[in-house]
Amino acid sequence: MDKNALEAPCGLHCGLCPMHLAATNEKLRTAIAEKRNMPPEKVACDGCRAIDGYCPVISEQCATWKCSNEKGLEFCYECADFPCVKLMPCADRASFLPHNIKIYSLALRKSKGAHEWEKEIIAAYNLYYNGEMTIGRGPGPKAPPASTP
Repeated sequence: MDKNALEAPCGLHCGLCPMHLAATNEKLRTAIAEKRNMPPEKVACDGCRAIDGYCPVISEQCATWKCSNEKGLEFCYECADFPCVKLMPCADRASFLPHNIKIYSLALRKSKGAHEWEKEIIAAYNLYYNGEMTIGRGPGPKAPPASTP
């Protein structure tokens, strides 16, 4: 397997994507298929590099994947136009799509390399979905609920 097989050019970690996890988890595959009104066999994904950017949940080849591929880049941070609008964060569906983490992920990979990125990106995803934002500090673990006397 290519060393970057589950590292999307945009900075997303395909290995953490529910569509990728559905390949080996029938219950998850069925749930996603029902939610997206797709046949279960179309839900599982091997990662964008393996499928040439044809993500099962978009109706065309991913424009970001296509752009990096046409430019011969492994990752978007290698591009002279980085960062571009394709990577711009958006609040729309941010609570369940990891797209707002792309710039952080790419900067992490560029500055620390593949090995450290692999170790740290899982924690970053966890904070993204389960953390609590502290202005000026970034996300951290949620504080436990205050107990009532």
